[in-house]
Amino acid sequence: PAVARDKYFRAKRDLDSKMEQINAIERNCTSLRKDLRGRKERWRAFRSHIAEMTNIGFDEFLNKKGSAGEVDFNHETHELNLIVQKDNMDGKSQTKDVKALSGGERSFVTISLLLAIGESLETPFRVMDEFDVFLDPVARKIALQTLVKTAKAMEHRQFIFITPQDVSSLPTGSKLRIFKMKAPARSSNVGGAQQQTLDFEN
Repeated sequence: PAVARDKYFRAKRDLDSKMEQINAIERNCTSLRKDLRGRKERWRAFRSHIAEMTNIGFDEFLNKKGSAGEVDFNHETHELNLIVQKDNMDGKSQTKDVKALSGGERSFVTISLLLAIGESLETPFRVMDEFDVFLDPVARKIALQTLVKTAKAMEHRQFIFITPQDVSSLPTGSKLRIFKMKAPARSSNVGGAQQQTLDFEN
């Protein structure tokens, strides 16, 4: 009987210990599920905030050119659609098909979208290459002024704009510097002038 009693108490202690471990695991799982729900709620709120701020910024940048726009984020299908109104005073000029816009209009819409999205990105560098392609002189002037103003307002980031067009009209200063590359050497071999590659040291 004494041996059986010892085995019983030993088994009971083992069972109680295991049950306590199971209860601790269940408590941890409950806490983790609660934390996960909270994280998802905060993530959804943050996602909605990013979409709202991008939408507002996109419209503001387009307004500088007399246009208007909206960014439609479909989080279920993971799609992003643009609604552009070429004349912010004429609702009939609204289109959901960006391909229906001219090359210059698409370029300005692209710049506006990149600037709007960029407001929510914490990248230290932002580079735009040939951003003013197809822009007419008026739109290009507005785009340059907008880009420079935005860049100067974000002193904690560095903006690099690359363009083959003339930017000598921009006033330089401590926050704006212009670097002009030399034109590549060209040869006049048989068959006409050909652009040569630049020599770089390995």
